[in-house]
This record gives sequence, C-alpha cells and structure tokens, in this order.
Amino acid sequence: MASWKKWLPATACDWQLRPAPAGVETLRHQLLAVLDDCDGFECDRLRWRVHTAECAQELWLLRDGVFQMVSSQHCQAAAVERINGLLPAFQHLLPSAPLPPV
Repeated sequence: MASWKKWLPATACDWQLRPAPAGVETLRHQLLAVLDDCDGFECDRLRWRVHTAECAQELWLLRDGVFQMVSSQHCQAAAVERINGLLPAFQHLLPSAPLPPV
C-alpha cells in the first residue's frame, strides 16, 4: 500500500465508479434525441441531467422535464408522441410494473 493511503480513513477509497447498467446508454441517447430540436439554457440543463443520470429510474423521472420542454418549444401533441415513443425502451429496463402512456 502506498504510504499516502495510510493517512486516509478506511472508507475514503472504498467507492468506485460503476458503468451504467446495460441498456441505459441506449435509453439516454433516445431521450436526448427527443430534445434534438429544442434549445435554450433550460434545455441545456435538462440535457446535462440526462447525461449524468446513472440508471433507468433516473431517466424515467426526467421524462416529465423532457415532456415540458418539448411542449413549450413545439406543442403538447408532439411531446406526447415523442414520450410515448420511448415507452417500449423503458419497459425493458424498469421493473415489471406496466408503464402508462402520457
């Protein structure tokens, strides 16, 4: 063990970065694609939140923000269509509860 590590508490080095579970990257790209034609500061913040989400559940919770963004920059019908298009991808990654359409 390196000499500098003996001064650290035992828990300081216990964490590790874990890759996202399988399929989450695909879902992340699909969610970002919904925002492709949206712009602005709030949209950039939302994209950052999508990029930093670590699991499918976090991405599922961000869909409301994505819906609101598309609704405000386009129309509610477009937002409904785009979010409903993502439901099959979410159904494969989330627990077995059925997902209701928006």
